[in-house]
Amino acid sequence: MSTSTPFVLRPAQPQDKWAIQRMLWQFTWDEGIELDIRLFGYAFFRLGLVGLALWLQFQWRQSTTMVDVEFILVVTSVATVGLGFYLASLVTGQLMMRFCGALINWSRFRVIEKDEALVGCALLNSYTNHSELAYVFVQSQFRHQGWGSQIVQTLIQESSEDVYLACKPQVVPFYQQLGFSIQPWADLPAGVKRCFRVFRPHPRLWKFKLNFMRCPVAPVTPSEATHLSESAPRS
Repeated sequence: MSTSTPFVLRPAQPQDKWAIQRMLWQFTWDEGIELDIRLFGYAFFRLGLVGLALWLQFQWRQSTTMVDVEFILVVTSVATVGLGFYLASLVTGQLMMRFCGALINWSRFRVIEKDEALVGCALLNSYTNHSELAYVFVQSQFRHQGWGSQIVQTLIQESSEDVYLACKPQVVPFYQQLGFSIQPWADLPAGVKRCFRVFRPHPRLWKFKLNFMRCPVAPVTPSEATHLSESAPRS
């Protein structure tokens, strides 16, 4: 007689925070490190340009005696400092979300549990007119058992709006079999573009291909939503 416990697909709980965060670190290392190198490399490059511009303005101020020019340089320096703080805040926020995002957004995750340990997760962010699917991850030794598909289907069923995601080309067939279709950037709604602005076609993503996908979602009645929440798979 087998003593192995079944898989359980359930909403995340507060005690799952660190386990989810460790899976996100693994996900980033396995799937997103090339993307992060490009995104953060470009962000720090922009900060470097701002710092260089500020240094040049300071040097120019030291070498000029013209009051009008000094005034213009002071105003320009203040604006440059403001731009630098803005860019630095964006980078800081993105770094925080990479390193400890699950500690903040844990309640939006679904997790797969086996033998009292988490072996997979996925995140659904809900907005006014759409939902965003992200961080679909199953540990390597538990893949090809249908749990990646199951957790995605569960989150689609829980969404009241169309679900969008950004992914690499090699996983496009996986999502297509679950009802997603590729959407060109130009065809995405404005709200979706705002959410995916960091992934938009841009020179910083040179030679790094991303696909945007959409899954249409039919409206869910309250009775259906209750049924779905009570029928999470347990095998």
